[in-house]
Amino acid sequence: MIDIDDVNGRDLDKLVAKHVFGYQVESRTNTRTGEKDLVYNATPEALTPSWLRLPFYSAGIAAAITVEMDLLKHGWTRKTPPLGSPESDRGRVVLAHRDGRHVEAIGSGNEALCRAALKAMGGNDP
Repeated sequence: MIDIDDVNGRDLDKLVAKHVFGYQVESRTNTRTGEKDLVYNATPEALTPSWLRLPFYSAGIAAAITVEMDLLKHGWTRKTPPLGSPESDRGRVVLAHRDGRHVEAIGSGNEALCRAALKAMGGNDP
């Protein structure tokens, strides 16, 4: 079991892809640049996989919005604390489930949302 609060960058993106979206994720080397990166199978039901570069969920606003939209499908909503309260720190995200459960996470940028999403969806294995 890993500590989600210690995961960041592409490792965090990989966990989100696997545990929030249910994607098959693999590490690949870019043939043009020689750099390692992550890809996911966009067509898991097809006979021939369609591999796409894994979105930057923890760094990109558009990708983070897709995380938040997917959480809504599972009954989770982002809870916004009142402005001026101690909880309104920019680096803290609280998610509430319609059944009353709550999870929270801290981090810079979209990392807090990604960490909270993993906690909500039970994604705490590598």
